[in-house]
Amino acid sequence: MPAPRKIDKVFLLFPPVRLYKETMKLVFPPLGISYIASVIRDSAEVKIMDAVAEGFYHETDLDDDFMAYGSSDDEILQRIREFQPDLVGITCLFSSVFPIVREICKRVKQLNPEIITITGGTYPTFLAEELLAKEKDLDLIALGEGEYTMRDLIAALKRDGDLSGIDGLAWKENGAVRLNPKTRWVEDLDQLPFPARDLLPMDLYSEIIVPHSFSSKEKLNTPMITSRGCPARCSFCSSSKYWGYRYRWRSPKNVLDEIGELVEKWGIREIQFEDDNFTANKKRAKEIFQGIIDRGYRISFNMPNGVAVWTLDSEMIGLMKRSGCYELTLAFESGCQEVLDQIIKKPLDLEKASEITRQIHRAGIHTNAFYIFGFPGETKEQIRETFRFARKVKTNMAYFFIANPLPGTELFERAKSEGLLPDDFNFENLTFTRYIYKPKYFPPRELERMAGREFVKYNLLSFFRNPWFLFRKAIVDLLLRRPRYTLGLLLRVYRRNLK
Repeated sequence: MPAPRKIDKVFLLFPPVRLYKETMKLVFPPLGISYIASVIRDSAEVKIMDAVAEGFYHETDLDDDFMAYGSSDDEILQRIREFQPDLVGITCLFSSVFPIVREICKRVKQLNPEIITITGGTYPTFLAEELLAKEKDLDLIALGEGEYTMRDLIAALKRDGDLSGIDGLAWKENGAVRLNPKTRWVEDLDQLPFPARDLLPMDLYSEIIVPHSFSSKEKLNTPMITSRGCPARCSFCSSSKYWGYRYRWRSPKNVLDEIGELVEKWGIREIQFEDDNFTANKKRAKEIFQGIIDRGYRISFNMPNGVAVWTLDSEMIGLMKRSGCYELTLAFESGCQEVLDQIIKKPLDLEKASEITRQIHRAGIHTNAFYIFGFPGETKEQIRETFRFARKVKTNMAYFFIANPLPGTELFERAKSEGLLPDDFNFENLTFTRYIYKPKYFPPRELERMAGREFVKYNLLSFFRNPWFLFRKAIVDLLLRRPRYTLGLLLRVYRRNLK
């Protein structure tokens, strides 16, 4: 029979990032573990370590393809040793980070086998049984959103150690893996306390200044999330499934109250809204923008995670601009309507999207764009159509990614059923700059060169259209602040994709 466990201290770690060498380093307050900390801090003493922020300039060359940045394992273990936690929770933001999670769990168990280890995130959620079966130093996986799962886990461990009644948890019992599927979600997001930012090194983020959008208008900036999930069902995206196919949102008042706290308590002057689909509920979005104006919050904001173009209208764009929006990232994904309709399955009309983009530009809001190509079944001519569309809409910057199969996506299931995955396929080595499929549709390296060359060509043309914008973004924000790293990154990209 299970027995009660002492759970007085919980150590939550945002671990170092294992990063493909052709990708930019980022740092921003981790909202996931901050929300968890805010919910469980009444049940146990909680400490957060953001190893990315604390060790941002510490880099480790792992192999020809990957590097890691963040605090060293020894520094992390020293903090754990000093705190002496009963439970260590580690965020796994991407599948490529899991090797670091694995090593930290190993080191924690070497330090004290009695410490319970748990992780969460999309990759562990979708492959929970497989990972627990082979990772001897990982005890538990929280499936999907983790706030109430962690709260209930601590309560169960303290009570009698019986985990069978906890929703959304995978664990080991008597040598076997057990899993309770995620069936319950936070239906009223207003019930969640604001993230425990007081447990984060908030001063470091404003010193390093490399947020999700790579640059920012204000030094004092922070991410914020006002909703969970997305009503769309794009084939390449795991977000809808991860959030339980439920699009949920916080009330305008709750959102505005958090903005007020950020402004008044933390001196924040810019917010980066990280929602998967901030504007899907158009009425709510407009009320938030109007509320920022009415309350007199003098902030700037952008949406680096992408905005659903089909949800925007002239009234919305006007309110965005008046309330402080200076930049939008437009998630077109493809410039070919056939690919959008039949392969990606995104509810976007490109003709209407072009007109909306013109309205955004007329309002004086800068734009970035996301494009993804190389889907199984997509043709070279359809890819060229995407490039032509990108040049037609003339966003300030554009990013071109290769469609690779993330766990939990329709794209992965298709790749698996068609036998497109190589024998050595490993989720942990996925990156959106490499084509990983067997050469059924495209030869190796062809799409990588297409992506790299189109990125350079597009953004050079953009520079001539708006030289100051790209100068500030590429030269001031990236090269001058981080010259050695940025020059090295550009050299790696050139050698691989442009030579």
